[in-house]
Amino acid sequence: MKYYIQTFGCQMNYSDSERVEGYMSALGFEKSKSLKDCDLVIYNTCSIKQKAEDKMFGELKKIIALKLKKPDLMVMITGCMIRLSSSRYSVKRDKLFNRARELDIALRISELPKLAGLIREINPDLNIQEIEEENLEDYLKIEASHNSHKSNAQAFIAISNGCDKFCTYCIVPYSRGREKSRKMQDIIDESTALVEKGCKEITLIGQTVNSYGLSDYDMEENRFDSDEPFVQLLIELDKLKEKGLKRLRFTSPHPKDMSDKLIDTMGDLDTLMPYLHLPVQAGDDNTLKRMNRAYNVEKYLDIIKKLREKIPDISITTDIIVGFCGETDEEFKNTYNFFKDIAFEHAYISQYSERVGTTASKFIKDDIPSKTKKERWHTINNLLKETSDKAFLRFIGRTVEVLVETQNKGICLGRDPNFKTVQFKSDKDIIGEIVQVKITGHLPWILEGDLVDSSLV
Repeated sequence: MKYYIQTFGCQMNYSDSERVEGYMSALGFEKSKSLKDCDLVIYNTCSIKQKAEDKMFGELKKIIALKLKKPDLMVMITGCMIRLSSSRYSVKRDKLFNRARELDIALRISELPKLAGLIREINPDLNIQEIEEENLEDYLKIEASHNSHKSNAQAFIAISNGCDKFCTYCIVPYSRGREKSRKMQDIIDESTALVEKGCKEITLIGQTVNSYGLSDYDMEENRFDSDEPFVQLLIELDKLKEKGLKRLRFTSPHPKDMSDKLIDTMGDLDTLMPYLHLPVQAGDDNTLKRMNRAYNVEKYLDIIKKLREKIPDISITTDIIVGFCGETDEEFKNTYNFFKDIAFEHAYISQYSERVGTTASKFIKDDIPSKTKKERWHTINNLLKETSDKAFLRFIGRTVEVLVETQNKGICLGRDPNFKTVQFKSDKDIIGEIVQVKITGHLPWILEGDLVDSSLV
């Protein structure tokens, strides 16, 4: 039996797909690289924006013709679009079945261990291996395949699932549920096993990764003995440098939980890289209040000041939403000036689009014209080009350590400690190695350089 999996969305979704792959392997399924050569098609979906769901339904159209040729082909959707784990034979089914006739299985990703039973509902005669069902409260215990990267030198590790922040524009707390953190020892054990197999860089991920251990669920269950469990986790993982861990990263944190202790720890630990992606979304207090972001501009600026004092060479990137409900010209100007003052080195800029099911869609009118949103996007994006180019200049002439991620016809791409993409030439097979590269110039968004030393760092 073969399965094909396609993943949409953020790093958390890709990490979830790795657990799906681990689970499918335990069931006796073999992964297929082709949609046409499989018995089960799995779509791991994103629903952060309406456009993401529309793309998913576009993919389903490909299945119609395929099912005519293969009537027994099973189609499954998991990820953020699903609210109720069910099959097309279930008494209570997810609403998605009303829109997708091709669908056989809908699965909440947090209920991954239910998949074997749902497959049997669709095809009782299918011979799949019996495996011990995991605790449904913690699907993250399922062993992941860790194949999102090109080599075993890098890995994403999910440390929590869900979100308690309830930003008015965001569907995640409703799609993934309330925040729950993994046990610290489970994360340490998984990380240790990866490092012992040659992993050099670990990236911790979660919807708001630095609120690890601080959710209502974690507090009620008294799951942690530290007042800042995330800091404790970073300290424990830093000890893996003795086994070969070179780099530790995390994404994406929330400004509300960027404590002084966390900032100090970031500067003190050897493996933590001088880079932080800290989503701000807007640089105006009124806009932030409508977004329910739980901080103001002054708080965010204070975080940036402390980070740069503790880690002078840190690279800081962010997320920005332009055209959010009620954003006046003055509010946008405040965001523009805020962005310019901080000089973000990179940013993911998006135009606000109403997302059905969010608080904003129910109570705040989407009153900014599409033309205005586009104009504001271009204005911020042009500013980003300026701040990014200026940031690149400080790297020219430096020799940086690059973890090589891809190599094609002698052109290598990798990341330096500041998470800058670096391009250089080499005919040696060095994917997964950390090499030294002298930076000689830059393209838009990419540093260029010459290989200095291809030995392991």
